[in-house]
Amino acid sequence: MAVNRDRYSRGAEGPQPGRAVIRAGNYLAIVCLFFGAALAAFVPGSFGQRIGDLFSVGLIPAVAFYAGGHVLGQLLVFGVKVCDTIMARCSRYAVQLANRLLNRGETRVPNWWTSGARARLNARGPDREQFRT
Repeated sequence: MAVNRDRYSRGAEGPQPGRAVIRAGNYLAIVCLFFGAALAAFVPGSFGQRIGDLFSVGLIPAVAFYAGGHVLGQLLVFGVKVCDTIMARCSRYAVQLANRLLNRGETRVPNWWTSGARARLNARGPDREQFRT
C-alpha cells in the first residue's frame, strides 16, 4: 500500500500564517466582487451609478484585499524565516556560551584548591589510620 508522503510532509512543516493570509485575501476579494456585481445589478439607478457602485464597492476593495493579502502573506513568510534564523543563531550562541563557562571552571581551578584537597587526603581517618594516596 502506497503512502501519500506529500500529505504527511506538509503537516510536519507546522503552521504557515503567510498562506492563510493570502488565501483569506483571495476569498475576501471574491466576496467583494460578487457583492459589487450584485449591488450594481439589483439596485436601481442610472448606468453611470451602477458602474460607480461596481467599481467603488466591488472592484477597488477586491483589488485592495487581493494585493494586501499577498503583501502581508509574503511579509509573514519572511518574518517567520527571520525568526527561525534568529532563534537558531541564539541557540548556537547559548550553547557556545555554556561550553565556555563550563570549560572555564574546569581549566582555571586555582592551585590552592587542589593543594588543599591533597592535604586532606593525607589526613587521618576516623579510626586514626593514615589514608593511602
